This record gives sequence, structure tokens and C-alpha cells, in this order.
Amino acid sequence: MESQKINILEDGTFMLPDELRESLKNSPELWMAWNEDFIIINRKSVAMSQEVISQTERIQRFFASADRLSQFNEIAAISEDEIQAEIEAYRSEKRTNKRDRV
Repeated sequence: MESQKINILEDGTFMLPDELRESLKNSPELWMAWNEDFIIINRKSVAMSQEVISQTERIQRFFASADRLSQFNEIAAISEDEIQAEIEAYRSEKRTNKRDRV
């Protein structure tokens, strides 16, 4: 999977890289799904797909997609030790604030 910055013109037109534009020549339409963090563009609608797949296969595909999306994460994953340190720092701050209010 590749990632590249795409400029958006004032009228909302996406300026696609030449390589991507070339690969889309035989795609009559694209489907988009989005939320506040991601925009996903598919060559075909997942909802309109006629392919019958098992629940196990759906779950495997979901996690495979999540793994591909995680490659775009620019922030390194946080370790359990770092999580525990954050929890302790929060608790300490909360205790300090509680003492200061009394």
C-alpha cells in the first residue's frame, strides 16, 4: 500500500498522482467511506458486493484492512510500560489537585 499527499482544489477536485490516475482508467466509479479520521476509497461498493463470504472470512478481511491502515500511523505504538506510566502520572496529578482544593 502506498501513501501520498493529494492536493484538493477550491472546487473540491482531487489532484491524483499520475500512477493512480492511470490505474483507475478502467474503473467506472469509486466508492468512498469516511469518518473524522479516515477517508477510504474502494473500487467497488462493499455493500453492493455479490460475493458471499463467511463470518470468519469477514473478520479476517477486517483485521487485514486494519493492519494496512495502521501502516499510516505516524506515531509509534505505545508500550504497556508507557501506558502504566501515563496512568500513574494521571493518578498523581489527580491526588495533588484533590489535596490543593482541601
